[in-house]
Amino acid sequence: MKKLFLILILFHLSCLSEERNVKAEIVKGFSDLSNHSFTNQPFVVLNGEWKFFWNTAPNQIKETDSDLFLNLPGHWNGYKMPYGSIGGFGHASFRTKLKLADNLSETMALTVHEQDTAYAIYVNGKLLGGSGFPGSNPNEYKPEVKSTIVVLPQTTDLTIDIYVANYEHRKGGIWTDIVLSTYTKGESRITKRKINETMLSSVLAFVGLFFLVMYFYNRDGKHTIGIFLFSMAVFLRTISTGERILIEFVDVPYWILLRLEYISWFWSAPLLYHYFYTIFPEDFSKRMGTFFYVLSSILTLGLLLPPVYFTETASIYPIAFVANGVFVFVYLHRAYKKNRMESKLLSFGMFLVLVGATNDVLHAESIIHTMYIAPATVVVFVFLQVITFGRIVRQNITKTLEFAHEQKQLSTSFSRFVPTEFLFHLGKADIRHVDLGDQVQKRMTILFADIRSFTEFSETLTPKENFDFLNSYLQRVGPIIRHNNGFIDKFIGDAVMALFPYDVNDAVKAAVEMQEAIRIYNGHRSNCSYIPIEVGIGIHTGNLTLGILGEHKRMEGTVISDAVNLASRIEGITKLFSSRIVISADTFIEASDGLGYHYRLLDRVAIKGKTESVFVVEVLDGYEPEKAARFVATKDDYTLALDAFRREDFEEAIDGFSKLLDTNPDDSVSRLFLDRCHEAKTKPKMELGS
Repeated sequence: MKKLFLILILFHLSCLSEERNVKAEIVKGFSDLSNHSFTNQPFVVLNGEWKFFWNTAPNQIKETDSDLFLNLPGHWNGYKMPYGSIGGFGHASFRTKLKLADNLSETMALTVHEQDTAYAIYVNGKLLGGSGFPGSNPNEYKPEVKSTIVVLPQTTDLTIDIYVANYEHRKGGIWTDIVLSTYTKGESRITKRKINETMLSSVLAFVGLFFLVMYFYNRDGKHTIGIFLFSMAVFLRTISTGERILIEFVDVPYWILLRLEYISWFWSAPLLYHYFYTIFPEDFSKRMGTFFYVLSSILTLGLLLPPVYFTETASIYPIAFVANGVFVFVYLHRAYKKNRMESKLLSFGMFLVLVGATNDVLHAESIIHTMYIAPATVVVFVFLQVITFGRIVRQNITKTLEFAHEQKQLSTSFSRFVPTEFLFHLGKADIRHVDLGDQVQKRMTILFADIRSFTEFSETLTPKENFDFLNSYLQRVGPIIRHNNGFIDKFIGDAVMALFPYDVNDAVKAAVEMQEAIRIYNGHRSNCSYIPIEVGIGIHTGNLTLGILGEHKRMEGTVISDAVNLASRIEGITKLFSSRIVISADTFIEASDGLGYHYRLLDRVAIKGKTESVFVVEVLDGYEPEKAARFVATKDDYTLALDAFRREDFEEAIDGFSKLLDTNPDDSVSRLFLDRCHEAKTKPKMELGS
């Protein structure tokens, strides 16, 4: 059991450990980091004297020699202005200038951790990110608490402005470190913090529910319900503070999140006292426990008030919190002197909790700048309680470790990520059973969709705008694929590769619906003055092999087949004909009986990597309804003109395609064949089908 406890402590210490911050020591709004090595010291906190511009947005800043300065991290409450001290409400800009090395090869980033307010990050005058919406008055202001990481421009001279607004909380300003690092390091640190807090909250939730189950099995063991309530209070605080992992899963409004943070704090102390009282009722005062219950109840009622009022308790409640811990220590010492059960071990656990809680309070008040550690100390404390409850609970500790081991196995399996649809077609019931060499041959229909001219289009967008655009686009086409019994095999940049294992018509139907969704999406983009997009879709049906490719530490599901390559090439053909949807002859033959859509033949087209040309067909329903109707109405004339072209009767073909273009000037396919006819007349020996 002692070895188990030591392992748990080391486990939590490893969760909390991270690379140390180095202070930049900003002086008068400037810091020279041109000689700093981000390889040896990857994280630099921009602490020190930032220029302070009260009631000023970044675009309104006019720098002078007499600019004001405020040490960050810190609150602006009580800051001395010529007309007196300022309060917590208002808006302000903080500015510092940095000099970086000329030879930086990696992309740099700025990380701003959660603030109890709204803020925006500007670099060299450009808005790069933030949390909520800061504004000059409450009507323009929307608070939000979350960490933000922004990519910095590739330049040696940076002017960083943090625009902060507060009209809700008792204190305004920046109370956590602003960290400069490489983007990969910064993103890794935020991810690690979120993972750590997720793991801690999962352990708290699991252990709390475990003791709740124990209570239902043994109603006489009131201490089990006590540790359950205390674990749930700390669990609630863990998910509502720090990286606030709750908002990763649920869109929680600011006013709810802030109250969750405070209510979990108000009740952690009396619930902890109650827990010890249930273990040592002879040594702990029931009257003192009642006092803390009444105090927490009053403070909870105060949460009905606006945040500016109930957040003031943060300067008062720590006194009661520390007093609660002192009384617990006094009564635990009394129990220890009477040789009560495991009182020594419980005293040690209580010491850890008090140290963690004190650190968190001082960190939240911006007195010290560390990180939240109370949840981790509570986890250790809870496991200490398990030791005190005898053989039954000790046996369940083994189950807890088995659960942790199972979670580790599951995590390892997910790190090798295989789409769930692959599992079904591979005949695997669980992702943990997937291994290298697993493969199965199937006949499926492959759909490739690609945004045209995306490279040029993406160069006009910032990295964030690119991701937002692609996510917005994929959220529209992904559900259509699933709705039509297909699944997305992979995203290849802006391209989508989807598989339809059951019916060829599912793929064609999905393609038509995707084009309709894109037209609706373009309507929204037009309303926002954004450039519309065009998507070409190629479809082919053939045999393919689904399997697991990679090596034992990194695997992925993939599809290997000539049919896949051909589907990709057919998508490329849509650019040649300026078509929306093009399918192969194989797909057309299998789908023709139940296709249910209008089509027209195109031509044999040479495919790179294929010795023989491939016949392709255009699905007309991919166009706008009015345009598709015109093409359908002239389909017979088109067929006659195409037949003349294939018979090399170019005069007849020219006449036919010219008439088609008179009726449909936007018929890109007829225009292409007309150009080929004229070219064939001048160079009769050229390959007509190339």
